[in-house]
Amino acid sequence: MIKIINPIQKGFYPDPSICRVGNDYYMVHSTFAYAPGIPVFKSSDLKNWCLIGHVLERKEQLRLFGANISKGIYAPVIRYNKGLFYVIATNVSGGGNFYVTAVNPKGPWSDPVFLRDAPGIDPSLYFEGDSCYYIGQRTKEQPAYYGDCEIWIQELDLKEKKLVKKPVVLFDGSMKRTIWAEGPHLYRIGQMYYLFLAEGGTGFNHSISVARSQNLFGPYEACPNNPVLTHRHLGHDYPVQNIGHGDLFETADGEWFMVMLGTRPFQGCAELGRETFLARVVWEDGWPVVNPGEGKILEYMELSASDEEQTVMPSAGDIEWTHPLDMRCIGLRDHPDRLPVIITDGRLKLPFLSETIEDLSVPAYIGTRLLSRNFLTQVTIESEPAGSEEAGLLYFYNETHYVKVIIRERKERLEAVTVIRTGDERKEWSRAEVNGKIHEICLKGHNQILTVEIDRQIIGQPLDVRDLCSEKAGGFTGCTVGVYASAEHKVSDHFAVFGPLHLDFDN
Repeated sequence: MIKIINPIQKGFYPDPSICRVGNDYYMVHSTFAYAPGIPVFKSSDLKNWCLIGHVLERKEQLRLFGANISKGIYAPVIRYNKGLFYVIATNVSGGGNFYVTAVNPKGPWSDPVFLRDAPGIDPSLYFEGDSCYYIGQRTKEQPAYYGDCEIWIQELDLKEKKLVKKPVVLFDGSMKRTIWAEGPHLYRIGQMYYLFLAEGGTGFNHSISVARSQNLFGPYEACPNNPVLTHRHLGHDYPVQNIGHGDLFETADGEWFMVMLGTRPFQGCAELGRETFLARVVWEDGWPVVNPGEGKILEYMELSASDEEQTVMPSAGDIEWTHPLDMRCIGLRDHPDRLPVIITDGRLKLPFLSETIEDLSVPAYIGTRLLSRNFLTQVTIESEPAGSEEAGLLYFYNETHYVKVIIRERKERLEAVTVIRTGDERKEWSRAEVNGKIHEICLKGHNQILTVEIDRQIIGQPLDVRDLCSEKAGGFTGCTVGVYASAEHKVSDHFAVFGPLHLDFDN
């Protein structure tokens, strides 16, 4: 037996979708305006997950120009059929709904096939015999209220790469005046078709509901126990909230489970973003029951598993600067490997681009997901910025909510400055003169309090970063942290030089 602790994916890994091939499981997640897009994880025991690649890595695959951080790639779904992996998702910033394919989930994945006449978001695929079906979500033609949506199905001709025949509406929610019926997944189990969907929006009222039918095209009846899973009845102080957007799967031993997203807020703020949780499913009277006897996400669960050694994705330790970059590294709107960087002897030379972190372009930022609110990250910077140049560490939620600790020049002297922006307010929180060319910058986080150290000396007062989260700033992502350089809308041909990025997450 192995002990699985929830969440099974910590940090900003939302909208999970999973499929099993033999004894292996593959899982993907939304990435919004981060690049590369859609990480692919592999596991053989549902506890240890290894990042094996990304679905969207090439320019031809990922169109994110001008997208703010919570636009871009929404809700991917991964499926396997007849020797081929499929991922279908929405690019809300460029092209709409699309799918890609790969023989190997590590990649390479094909260029996107964008589907015409496929409105809405969160599409899924269902295979039956030689046929493939598109399961979509869309706003009704004549909505009665904001969020009045429906789930629909249409055949997808994979040879012609287009939707064919007529769409059929399957379901519009399990409750009166349901809002945001979305994230649909269709399964055939025994003689019945089961439609799983999210309802209530992706925030506090998020939930998972189920409907079933004897026929693919319906009519579908709602489960009398809907929603089959939610945490909204547990109150705002419950440690796990926003549970929803589930994907069902069966193990090789015939057991049923579901992955779904949720948050772990502290003081009303879930700065880690929407994380991935696991729950057991049993069947009673032809309907799914989630974690029977509990009806909520469990802190841990025990599963049977083999004694084989599993490969685990590292969550801490140094990110060494190599080419290609460590797969944990992400950039904004384009793959960070495509920045004009130079990597020599384990040191990263990051250009002082004119773009800033506030611009909807591609800044010189290479970050990684924050996996715990108790963390330490540090880096050595070997540079003497001049003029408008600045370089250092960035703690980032979105373009208007961030903390940056940078080295810059002012009046022919170098200084370390901490800047915090929360909405329209931007403050220079601390400033200290520094000498020499080499400096160590360290950020320590503890329960949403951020401490800044420069050359092992605490600089300024600790910062309260509770506003850097979706609950306060809006959006759908979580915080990331990494190295940053900018010439602040000026032209520069210089580089900021960084040593390895050290990460220590106390999970």
